[in-house]
Amino acid sequence: MIGPGVEVRQFDASELPPVNVREVWRYSGCRTVPEDENMLSLMDEVLTDYSGIARGKVCFARARELPFGTESKDLSRVITGCSEVVVFAATVGMEFDRVISKYKRTMPSKALFLQALGAERVEALCDLFCSGFEGHTPRFSPGYGDLKLETQRDVFALLQCEAKIGISLNESLLMTPSKSVTAIFGIRGGSCE
Repeated sequence: MIGPGVEVRQFDASELPPVNVREVWRYSGCRTVPEDENMLSLMDEVLTDYSGIARGKVCFARARELPFGTESKDLSRVITGCSEVVVFAATVGMEFDRVISKYKRTMPSKALFLQALGAERVEALCDLFCSGFEGHTPRFSPGYGDLKLETQRDVFALLQCEAKIGISLNESLLMTPSKSVTAIFGIRGGSCE
């Protein structure tokens, strides 16, 4: 490992980029912003009431090469030639799970928009985190391409995600909080700002 091993960074909602409303619509299954006034009103309510609940936490480790084995040719293409590899886990916290659960039975459409907002927020957190590394490659997550979802176990063992930032992994390889991401990216000759 380079540096002190596993590091943790925290971000308040105000530090995250502004909500990309088009992405929230996309994550909710709409290719374009609908014209239905009820849907627009509900989305506005969700954005007004819940955009600020995201509390970003990231734990990560940097190494000269991937610190565990994988047969993924897709990941290999991403990190080949990089001076460092970064393995990270990110979450926007349990509050999204709580409010989604609250509305699942009483207002499923609101729960859907909250799911979409949470997805957009965790992706924004990942983008913000990665942007702090000059020369970073695109990130690559377990379950994407030919990188087996089982790689989650290696990421969690390396980063100690539950102890560091409160993300747990169940036997089905699903994460709690649900608005969490694990990923790997390379750095081409740059360093963390």
